Amino acid sequence: MYQEKQSTMKAILGQYHYAPHRNFWGVWQWISVSENGALGTFIKDFRSKEEAREFVWEMNGWGTPKNKLN
Repeated sequence: MYQEKQSTMKAILGQYHYAPHRNFWGVWQWISVSENGALGTFIKDFRSKEEAREFVWEMNGWGTPKNKLN
């Protein structure tokens, strides 16, 4: 149900984050953040990094990404 995730970016409680997940791109929502790491709950998988990124931006209230990924 819950999955621990480590990230180089700063985790903020309640925000969404995307990362590789098996052969897809997964999205997690941070549910616990401490100085030792962060714990997120899995939301869903996406077929492409761009789809996951757009979902995360929308869910975090950032609008839409201005630049495409390389």
